[in-house]
Amino acid sequence: MLKIAGVGPESIAAALGLRYGDRILAINGESVNDVVDYRFHIGDEQIALTVQKRSGAIKNLRFTKPPDDDLGIEFPLFQIKHCGNHCIFCFVDQMPPDCRSSLYVKDDDYRASFLFGNYITLSALSEADLARVFKQRLSPLYVSVHATEPELRAFILGNQRAPDILARIKQLADGGIRMHTQIVTCPGVNDGRHLEKTIEDLSKFFPSVMSIAVVPVGITAYRSGLYPVKPFTRAKAQAILVTTKRFGTRYLRQFGTRLVFASDEFFIKAGAPFPPASCYEEFPQIENGVGMVSAFLRSVSRVRVPARISPLRVTVVTGVSFGAILKASLLKLKQVKGLVIMQITVKNRFFGKFVTVAGLLTGGDIMRALRGKRLGDLVLIPSNVLMEEEPLFLDNMSLAQMEKELGVRVCAVSDFKDLIHVLRGKE
Repeated sequence: MLKIAGVGPESIAAALGLRYGDRILAINGESVNDVVDYRFHIGDEQIALTVQKRSGAIKNLRFTKPPDDDLGIEFPLFQIKHCGNHCIFCFVDQMPPDCRSSLYVKDDDYRASFLFGNYITLSALSEADLARVFKQRLSPLYVSVHATEPELRAFILGNQRAPDILARIKQLADGGIRMHTQIVTCPGVNDGRHLEKTIEDLSKFFPSVMSIAVVPVGITAYRSGLYPVKPFTRAKAQAILVTTKRFGTRYLRQFGTRLVFASDEFFIKAGAPFPPASCYEEFPQIENGVGMVSAFLRSVSRVRVPARISPLRVTVVTGVSFGAILKASLLKLKQVKGLVIMQITVKNRFFGKFVTVAGLLTGGDIMRALRGKRLGDLVLIPSNVLMEEEPLFLDNMSLAQMEKELGVRVCAVSDFKDLIHVLRGKE
């Protein structure tokens, strides 16, 4: 059964008399154990809903709805399946204390992969899980590959019992499941010829393998007692870009897609120019840091900047990696009458000097960088520093707390277009 956590005020569920605390037992005679079951069965037009009310009474509701319409029900998060691997680069193992509790959870859950785009290693996928994936067409899935050579992959995962990843991908492909894949690369471990083999092996499953992202290992200051993973040097980052470009050019001719994409961090580390946004095609892995900068730069080039706004002094916050890119982009606002804008680039003291992306800035580090400065009327921060569910930073500081301590309004923006909307007073 699946407990209802909330009901939209003008939804189908509200019209049916469903309330918080009621439980969905079955849809069209099929039991409902989690939100994946619910989504799979609610797609029909003719619905027979079996519900247990908070009073304990059982109700059977029959109705017709458009096939794509949801009922407007919110559900609590399901019990996540934890990861049994001990990856040499696991970011959770490198977490400092006092972060949000959810950041210490290692998940390897195919349901979260389908629902939220979480990457999974497929190590925890049982035969029963696999059967459900096929039955409910849970596609696409997001798969962490890292290496296709069994011994190397087992070493990286810290799991000698990890299944053969190519055999597992073949099972999914044969069953009609599509996959986005990632290779977290560690210098001297799975780069070079190992990376080339992994890319080539995965390409053989196109179009079931829809994309391959090559991303660098993330290293914090909290690696005591862990495998000595090294950060990427400029030369090694350049080598990654050479490899991904070579394969991407080949696959564009062969498949009509580049298929393999390097993360933005490699371009920044290598000091290389970013490709035009068109090179990322449909941006299949933008949430994985692949193509974010090019998408932002395209937004900058397309957005119309106002000639004048109501007088406003603004401070814009970003991380080290994006600092120079944002600075160049903000020059476009130099001629806007009424606007005074200042940029502050924040160093990440919370995670350490090797973590430079804006999305991992904490409230504490932002506060430390802003205190004592003339911030003006408004502070703009990247939206990805906050939780999607509520305005909390990684270190549990709330947006309201930051505003109170700074004594100025703080607003989160997602891209350049969003920034312009805020400056126009249309947030």
